[in-house]
Amino acid sequence: MSTPPPLRLQINGILLSTLLFECANARVDYEGLILGAIVSKTRSVVDDTSDTRIKTVYTTIVVQGVYRLEPNLPKFYTRSGDIIESVLENYSIPSNLSVLGYLKYRRTESHELSLRDRAVALKLKQHLERKRALSSPISPALPSSNPFAAQPEQENPEPFPVSMALFTAKTNENMSTHDYDYTFWCVGDDESSFEAIPVEVSNMIESPQEDYQSFQSNLAIGASRHAASIGIINTIKAVPSIALIDGHEAMYKDSFEATQSLTNTVLASELRVGRALEEIERLKEQVERAKLEANKRKREREQKVSKGSPPDLLY
Repeated sequence: MSTPPPLRLQINGILLSTLLFECANARVDYEGLILGAIVSKTRSVVDDTSDTRIKTVYTTIVVQGVYRLEPNLPKFYTRSGDIIESVLENYSIPSNLSVLGYLKYRRTESHELSLRDRAVALKLKQHLERKRALSSPISPALPSSNPFAAQPEQENPEPFPVSMALFTAKTNENMSTHDYDYTFWCVGDDESSFEAIPVEVSNMIESPQEDYQSFQSNLAIGASRHAASIGIINTIKAVPSIALIDGHEAMYKDSFEATQSLTNTVLASELRVGRALEEIERLKEQVERAKLEANKRKREREQKVSKGSPPDLLY
């Protein structure tokens, strides 16, 4: 049995930042389906010692979008994690993208997959593999309208890894710091064989000069660059890119105003602290002068006593 090629995952920065933006503004935990393409490539590296080229074959999961499942839509899985095929097939997934995995976001202190996450991801993998094996072959020249349809049968079929993504968010005690984390896993043959995938964030794929024949863009085919680079597919209504930009601008404006307000509060506090320190210094000087005056009077009384003069009355 041959060893499978190394696996990695690639996602463009705009899509990743949009996902994090969605996480930051989500009222409830949400989930979605990972969409994109799988590319098998060969990378050549020159060995400095022998001056020879070493070729490495690797598989890349190119994430081109996320099909977000709205809370009011039916779940495509049961409580035990079994896939409801009729619900899954009715999702309006663009025909130019393939379903590559399952994404889950939740607010939690622990960045670990739950038993249900593992069960859903494993059952989804089995469903996708079964669809690829049982669906009738299609012509390479005619793209399928079904994102779950099998690819043309080959003697040596390309690997089809299914991924599971977990995005989590947590805050500290005073809610002043938000910590976001994300991990992509390759779904194995059972719930215990989930392996983390190295993630490469890039707005452009590596130079196609060397492996132009297997070039795969970060953008989805058949969509505008801006819309495809955003990559969040809303199941209720299409979210215009202008609305997303306005949302980002509103978030930055609110953050700036909050920062400015905190800055003014800190400056006012510093002024009060400065005046308090000045008052403390003034009181210290008064105490020092009072001590010097008391010592001076004490020495004068001691001198009068030593000369036989009656001491002055204390006042």
